[in-house]
Formats: sequence, structure tokens, C-alpha cells
Amino acid sequence: MTSLLGYIGGSFLAVCAVPETLRTLKDKKCHLGWPFLLLWALGEVFMLVYALQLKDLSLILNYGVNLVLISPMLWYKVKNKL
Repeated sequence: MTSLLGYIGGSFLAVCAVPETLRTLKDKKCHLGWPFLLLWALGEVFMLVYALQLKDLSLILNYGVNLVLISPMLWYKVKNKL
């Protein structure tokens, strides 16, 4: 039961980024500020490393999916800055 709750919670957290990612892809512009975006991305990277050490698949999927969803936001933030 505990691992099922982990997968459900991880899924909910992973899809939280979907609306902002879709907005970014639609507008071709990231609306989030640099501090928030960088803290979010770095937090996901460090937590993914931690989850890999634990070999906790529910956490690995959560952080991995979030990194994929954050990537377009980072891309457009950097691209539009140049």
C-alpha cells in the first residue's frame, strides 16, 4: 500500500508542471522568474540523484518527469534572454 501511495503522490507532483510547460510551449516564452525556475530545476536534479541512490522508482519517475517538463521552460528562458 505504501508504494502505491508513493506512485500516486509522485504522479500528482509530476503532472503539476504540465500546465506551465504547455503555456511555455504555446507562447514560446517562459513566464517564470529565474530564481524560481533555477531553484526548481536544481531541486529536481539533486532529488533525482538522491532517489537514484535509494533506488526508489516512484521518486525517480517523479523527478525525472519533472526534469523533462522543466527543460522547455529553461530552454525558452535562455533562448529569449539572448
